[in-house]
Amino acid sequence: MKQIVALYARVSTSNQEEEATIESQIAAIEKYIQDKDYELPEAYSFLDQAVSGAYLERPALDELRHLAAEGAFSILVCYSPDRLSRRYAHQWVIINELERRGVRVEFVNQPDLGDNPQAHLLLGVQGLFAEYEREMIKERLR
Repeated sequence: MKQIVALYARVSTSNQEEEATIESQIAAIEKYIQDKDYELPEAYSFLDQAVSGAYLERPALDELRHLAAEGAFSILVCYSPDRLSRRYAHQWVIINELERRGVRVEFVNQPDLGDNPQAHLLLGVQGLFAEYEREMIKERLR
């Protein structure tokens, strides 16, 4: 029996949205899902377009978290940790909340390191760099 998955993609700005960045994320995620032989119900694609990853509350992410609480899917596939959130603390909250509900989070752009201290360290470092990068972008725009 195929595992039921959900897809989450996000772009921060309308400019990214126009450049089809979200479409490239979706294409990579869908290929990953197909390669893993997972099942993605049509209603389980959650897209936050022109929504900052700096905030924990986002329309599609909120809906995804609600369905996860109902046990609707067992895996969330996202392109990269910074698409899930640009703040390390928010990444940690989301991933831990999902794991408590029996949902594993998989990222397309990183190798499967399993569930061990090294994998958690790598995810944490990537989360901190995503937050740093976001702050640097804000600074440059000022």
